[in-house]
Amino acid sequence: MSALRLDVYTGPLRQLDNGGQFSPTTSTLVIGDSESVLVDTQFMRDDVDEVIRRVESSGTKLTAIYITHAHADHYFGLERLLERFPDARALAAPVVAEEIAAGNEANRASWAEMFSGTALDNTAIPEPLDDGTITIDGESVRAIVVGQADIPNNTVLHIPSIAAVVAGDVIYNGINPFLAASDADGWRGWLESIAKVAALEPRIVVAGHKRPELPDDDIAASVGATASFIRDFLSEVEVADGSRDLVERMQRRYPDNGNPSALILSAVTALKRHRPEA
Repeated sequence: MSALRLDVYTGPLRQLDNGGQFSPTTSTLVIGDSESVLVDTQFMRDDVDEVIRRVESSGTKLTAIYITHAHADHYFGLERLLERFPDARALAAPVVAEEIAAGNEANRASWAEMFSGTALDNTAIPEPLDDGTITIDGESVRAIVVGQADIPNNTVLHIPSIAAVVAGDVIYNGINPFLAASDADGWRGWLESIAKVAALEPRIVVAGHKRPELPDDDIAASVGATASFIRDFLSEVEVADGSRDLVERMQRRYPDNGNPSALILSAVTALKRHRPEA
């Protein structure tokens, strides 16, 4: 039996100065007997410090910090973590490492503005993980490029021995998926990425954004519900009478989903792109 286990930390829902909200974000510590690997970093100082506390409490050596995709909420804690754990390697799939390097300066400016300077700054860039494999106490886990999610070029970390997938933003759990950064073709591509996760036949899936109280082993509520939400959004955007109606239609289907701000922005953006006359 594998000795690996997961410790999932979910940061709180964050209020934005514009009245909106930012979805709770996960960081996952994959823990072995003597080594551990962190997947995604958080972006607020108190959340990153909680991740640091969990690494230290695990009694293991943090050997790597793996970044699933190039959204700042998943990698802006990197610099602070590397200050505390200088022997850990910051890693990402080559396409993700390239995107982070290209976009980090713009992200530094935009996130400082979006969070009024309360989010961490970051200058650290992960190195490319060329062979897609990370070892923890000799056991291999696999980084897989699955493609489109809320943005292109998303990856997941597959841990075969415990049938687990740390899915980044490919999967949501009890939170409205962020559909505002893509169009209908992107949403269909996202469905293809979800199918790739499902094909791994996981028993555990850690969503990139989730309600903290929800379990990670209810695959229907995470993988299944993310796919259903996107398919329903694709259907409802064709018939909705404006963005408010689209939001109401989706809320009737998914009344318990957190972060209405993500749904509202997705609806407004979707109708501007897909049906500019609406």
